[in-house]
Amino acid sequence: MSDWNHLRRREFLKQLSATGAAVAAAGIAVQPAIAKEDKPPGQQRKIRVGGIGCGNVSGAYLPNLLASPFVEVVSVCDIIPERAEAAAKKYKVPNFYPHIDKMLAGADFDLLVNLTSMPAHFPLNKAALQAGKHVWTEKPMASSVGDGKELLALAKQRSLGFWGAPTCVTSPQFRFMAETLAGGKLGRVCAAHASYGHLGPTWSAWFFQKGGGCLYDLGVYNITTLTGLLGPAKEVVGLSATAIPVRHAEGRQVKAEADDNSMLLIDHGNAVFSHIQTGFVYFTALDHRSTERRHHTVDIMGTEGSMHLCGYDWGPYGVDLGTRMNPEVQTFCADPGGYKWEYGASYVAECLATGKKSLMTAEHALHVLEIMNACHESQQTGRRVKIESDFLWPIIQGG
Repeated sequence: MSDWNHLRRREFLKQLSATGAAVAAAGIAVQPAIAKEDKPPGQQRKIRVGGIGCGNVSGAYLPNLLASPFVEVVSVCDIIPERAEAAAKKYKVPNFYPHIDKMLAGADFDLLVNLTSMPAHFPLNKAALQAGKHVWTEKPMASSVGDGKELLALAKQRSLGFWGAPTCVTSPQFRFMAETLAGGKLGRVCAAHASYGHLGPTWSAWFFQKGGGCLYDLGVYNITTLTGLLGPAKEVVGLSATAIPVRHAEGRQVKAEADDNSMLLIDHGNAVFSHIQTGFVYFTALDHRSTERRHHTVDIMGTEGSMHLCGYDWGPYGVDLGTRMNPEVQTFCADPGGYKWEYGASYVAECLATGKKSLMTAEHALHVLEIMNACHESQQTGRRVKIESDFLWPIIQGG
């Protein structure tokens, strides 16, 4: 991104503080996003999607959305107009806009898919909810817990769907691990570990600036997985720092303001602890898409056995399991079953269209946000930090 585009982004974020007023001034009706329609028998209702943010991640999301039988992509939006226009042409989307106000006042849609930079998530999500749209947002939903709570309250007040990435809890491997735990096959489970890191993104500078960082970008996956498997966090202890003060991104040097090396201890209650390490300071000899069985990134230990996730929780390809009854380690659930990290928006569109219950909830996403903020607070204060939020758990019943 050029310096001019960088300035445009900063100005855009300032303008977003007044977006709520702009939405009201534009006369945008606040109403349930999906109108009641009479469809002929057998004809499937499609969820009309408006995507905002046409950067790197949209290249994965848009093809997935366009392939879904439950989705009609009606518009795209980006603060760099040329990028929105290019995406519209490439993916044959009929409408494109340079600002969310114009998008909300333009072609009608049901579900906003927010793929913008992290600092922009809260104001854009709020504007969409105020305009009566369901929202799927990339992580995190907001930067502060207070802002996250405001979004949840707004969605509930207007009877709107609101979901936040990541999608880890919807994978077949997560289900297998959850059902294994519920079935007691590992005995008394008290400890777990997860790790996710690389040398840092080079395609966008905001990852290293205030509001970014490795915990919000990478650690969020492991926190979602481990709280999903072991239950909500009660207390957190964290270490978080900036190890490399100057980064290279977008073809320029960037002063690093956010964490690039973080470690987190979670007390889940009842003597159950987990540890997560993440950073933009990790060299790995294995490609991040490696399917080598030895590449374990999530480990769950119990008195009667242990299991280990093969691959990352955003892209798993199996679970290695060994128990006292069957000590020879076997790999289970090697079939991805159609799961992809970028299918979250398609998944919730299907839930909206069919009434299917989503395994992902806004309450869980808010809980994860509070844990990440608590990690930074613990680093600043040197103290354990209590977690106040909660979510419905277990996510998957049975065993």
